[in-house]
Amino acid sequence: MLRAILTRLTTTKPVTKKGKTEAGTLGQLEVLDTDDKVLFACYTMENAGEPTHESGKDKPIMPGSYTMCWDVTSVCVPEKWRKRSPFGNVGIWLKDPSNPEFEKRRIMIHIGNDAIDTLGCILLGLGYSQEQGIITNSKAAITKFYELCEEHDIENFTLQIVDKRA
Repeated sequence: MLRAILTRLTTTKPVTKKGKTEAGTLGQLEVLDTDDKVLFACYTMENAGEPTHESGKDKPIMPGSYTMCWDVTSVCVPEKWRKRSPFGNVGIWLKDPSNPEFEKRRIMIHIGNDAIDTLGCILLGLGYSQEQGIITNSKAAITKFYELCEEHDIENFTLQIVDKRA
């Protein structure tokens, strides 16, 4: 079983885009193999605020353990996963095996750079600009993460979210 560990670190400066201003939650994701060797590491961006499992809120999800699966999506995914299904794009969705209601949140891991792009989901990036409050190189980070999930079979992953914000 491979482990992806997302550690929330701090709240970013607010970003203003399309008439909306929002701060984000910066974190780090590490994918570890069965020997705890780091296979991949990157930055993460989520909405700021108190975590919740309540649907309809642009807030981070509760810390805990999640599984992942492939499913159809309309949000931005790498080219290789676009139009991969007869129903459209395919992306990575999170599931909470202990809480069937969690599926109503429809949380996924996708491309984006700031809290406004998250739509309540988790974004990945290879870099971080503290000055701008955004993650960078999201498309490359998501592509690498999706490829790892495909190569090692997504059912062999768990995602652990840890909140270390002050």
